[in-house]
Amino acid sequence: MASGGVNGVAVGIATVGGLLIYAGFQGSTVIAALKSVSGGTSKPLGTTSTAWINDPTRRSGGDTLQAGAPSGSGIGPQLVAAMRRRKGELYSQARRWEAGYSDCSSIIGKCFKDLGIKPPGASVTGSYLTWGQLRTVARTQIQEGDLLCGSGHIAVATSPTTAIGQQNGRAHVQEGPIDQIMWGQPSWVPRRYVGSAGGVGTVQT
Repeated sequence: MASGGVNGVAVGIATVGGLLIYAGFQGSTVIAALKSVSGGTSKPLGTTSTAWINDPTRRSGGDTLQAGAPSGSGIGPQLVAAMRRRKGELYSQARRWEAGYSDCSSIIGKCFKDLGIKPPGASVTGSYLTWGQLRTVARTQIQEGDLLCGSGHIAVATSPTTAIGQQNGRAHVQEGPIDQIMWGQPSWVPRRYVGSAGGVGTVQT
């Protein structure tokens, strides 16, 4: 090796090491990191943004589960069953935590508690847009048990096209087509429970 020169092997090792570190920070694979640094993606990998939820022009975009993440929530069927058990509850924001009453977000908090899972904060609608135990998925990937989160309303998907939610003081808990259940919320996003460690959560018994 010439004095003051740089060994080609050392350069290769440094490059691979840098990619591994970059991939680690981004929570992605080395291949995905390589694509990112070479201009293959338009935004940093592994980021989640909910700022676009108020943009009515965004109908189905947004962040999706990254490769290797769980393809479905392990609690989906149980969450839907818990919602259906509470179908007789009456709508009330003032009495939202009392037995027999709820609003759109407290009923979901109650159902998580039924499954032994602590809901975020006071279980208000906005809590579920930033809860770290949820991951945003595309509307084309909706599965049973995904939360449909809007800025002013929230419900639970019962299938890719239907949902259940506590609606209002006239309708109370309803189950039907997603567009009907997510009334007045053009920019809602589906979010899936994946647990605190990024893996599918387990229901406490």
